[in-house]
Amino acid sequence: MIFLRGISIRLLLALIMLPAVGFSFPANRCFAFGDLGIVVERFEDGGKIDRCSYCRKFVKVGNVHKDAELILGKALKEGLTARDIGYRENSKEGMYLELLVYRFEERKGGNFAVDRPASVGFHMHLMENGTVRRVFVFDESQEALSNNLFNIGKFFRRGAKWLTVEELSRDGINQGLNDLLEEQR
Repeated sequence: MIFLRGISIRLLLALIMLPAVGFSFPANRCFAFGDLGIVVERFEDGGKIDRCSYCRKFVKVGNVHKDAELILGKALKEGLTARDIGYRENSKEGMYLELLVYRFEERKGGNFAVDRPASVGFHMHLMENGTVRRVFVFDESQEALSNNLFNIGKFFRRGAKWLTVEELSRDGINQGLNDLLEEQR
């Protein structure tokens, strides 16, 4: 068997042939559009139930941290960059993501014990020229594993700890980007 810098020719040929037989590597996702506009807004009127001004879904509005738009905007930019998608800030032209945050509350406590868990609620709208194409809703207050054993996978995926509001929102942003953008390929 001939080795080429530590890799056998058979292995090299097998790796080259994988895409031809329908196998693709998950990390090689590509998305079929260029730069997306991104807009992050807040909806704050604490404690009442209202409707989203874009998709008309009901939301239970809570407290929104003063830096929520900055934190979510940063997470959105990082998520798009990780997916090799460019972005335009504050642009409502062409295709854009409209993120409307209506709850963004920090946990009270530490990594392993809390008095109140982090809570995040936002709608992420994939818009095209002012028209809603798709909507992703993230509305979660982290709960103890003992309250719901069905969350065990999520619990371990998130590091088996109580998350900060920034960590919880980053998880929601990534779920939303996966949901909204993958079908656009």
